[in-house]
Amino acid sequence: MISQETFGTPKIANPGGAHMACVLLVDTSYSMEGEAIDNLNQAIKDFRKHLASDEMVQKCLDICIVSFNSEAKVVVPFTPISQMEPITLTVDGTTAMSKGIHLAIDQLKERNRFYNELGTPVYIPWLFMITDGLPDGNDDIESARERIELEESKGSQGKLRFLALGVPGYDKNTLVKLTMHQGENPRIMELGDFDFAPVLRWIAESMKVISVSRVGEKPALPRLPEEVKKIDPQDTSDW
Repeated sequence: MISQETFGTPKIANPGGAHMACVLLVDTSYSMEGEAIDNLNQAIKDFRKHLASDEMVQKCLDICIVSFNSEAKVVVPFTPISQMEPITLTVDGTTAMSKGIHLAIDQLKERNRFYNELGTPVYIPWLFMITDGLPDGNDDIESARERIELEESKGSQGKLRFLALGVPGYDKNTLVKLTMHQGENPRIMELGDFDFAPVLRWIAESMKVISVSRVGEKPALPRLPEEVKKIDPQDTSDW
């Protein structure tokens, strides 16, 4: 596996092969203090370890982690999963969700530009948001919704796959608003507790499936674990 890293140049493994960008967008507001943030940190460590041992995933998957509380910031810039260093998220502030969404999409678009400059085939990028709360009262969630809709409506090379996970305390109406447009069913998952391990394992297994598929295909993803509820019981379509 070829690795490329120069000063000021993004990291990439196997530059000649197809690549996929995935952003984990995580709520680190004060309401995530204690069990929630502790469990999330452990689940991210396990996620990293699980994927870093898979040869195909090592070649194609690049991970970025963005957190949001009163502000949004890039915790882990796009990095090949095999080179991702362990992290420990901490909590602070309120819930500037729209700032997190805009920053995460900016990171994805910049990564795809980098791929395009290299002539690298691109899988549809994923943006997976985890939250336990209601956005700040002055948070412009409508602009975030419009941005998600715009990016998801683009062609296959730029199309975004946005998924959201709500944990105890989250606002269902906000997530439905963010994920339901163009007549589609909302793409929301829900946990009844703060055990993030099952859903991050599902993301990891999904990345494995995508890594052995052809660019442009829509492979069947693994079934959601029993611990993870898919919101909208009328929707029986595949994830």
